Amino acid sequence: MLPTIDRVYVNNRAREELGWMPRFDFGRAIVALRNGDDVFSPLAMAIGSKGYHAQNFDEGPYPVENCG
Repeated sequence: MLPTIDRVYVNNRAREELGWMPRFDFGRAIVALRNGDDVFSPLAMAIGSKGYHAQNFDEGPYPVENCG
């Protein structure tokens, strides 16, 4: 099992408004753990782990650019 969970993302809006369902959900992670498989999706493995910035921003841990 992972030693910590760094971030938790809520995808309720995508599920409710778009009918989206994740292919790599908690249930899949549990099955992978039970089978001794990797719990990460291919995309998560390709991207890797990204840390937070050393400084704090008004919007949160990442800078947000106003595109409007």
